[in-house]
Amino acid sequence: MIARYDTKTIVIAIAALIVAVALLSWGYSAHKKSGAGKTIHALLTDTSARLRDALESEAAPPPTDRARLVKKLDDHAATADASLQTLKRLDGAPVQFADAADDYLVTAREILKKQADSHRYRLLLAESSQALRAHMRVDNHTRAWIQEAVKAKERVNRDYRGYNLNADLLDKLLGSFAASQKKIAPHAGRAILIEGSLVADARGRVQEDMKAVEAEFEKLTRIAAPK
Repeated sequence: MIARYDTKTIVIAIAALIVAVALLSWGYSAHKKSGAGKTIHALLTDTSARLRDALESEAAPPPTDRARLVKKLDDHAATADASLQTLKRLDGAPVQFADAADDYLVTAREILKKQADSHRYRLLLAESSQALRAHMRVDNHTRAWIQEAVKAKERVNRDYRGYNLNADLLDKLLGSFAASQKKIAPHAGRAILIEGSLVADARGRVQEDMKAVEAEFEKLTRIAAPK
């Protein structure tokens, strides 16, 4: 015997099926968003810890092993960049949280890169300055000596420009960092944020170093000036 169903029964069944599919879809979407949110929080936590470590190094007295510091900063910057790429590939993340995290990770990565580059150029500048001073002490004013003096001075100028450019960008990035932290605070919680006092101390050290390097560069320029 073939069962017969009236139109009302069929409509109710279809509606129930649609609701069930919608609930399943919503549940899956919510699960993906929850998982993506946890991943974003983990990425931010790691990057924040690395940036805090870098800023503590910056706020401290000048390092005795600057090359080692550069290596550490390069590693932090590379990991922050990897976290950013992971975020960009993440599917199903809450849009506002993802956008805020993207801004934070980009800013943190750039701070780490500029910090590493400024210390890298600081090392290069120290080497080129020492070479120029040593050359100027010979002071025999032969044609070959003058040519080498010009080359040594050009190297100092190049290293100083590299340092000054990166240190200035680092200063500006540290000045804008509070805005990036403000964006992630509602989504990630305040525990992940870096203390404003630490950022200010690190920025103050950068500015002090820029002034000291500028004064040393001007002094060296006078020494290397033609007589």
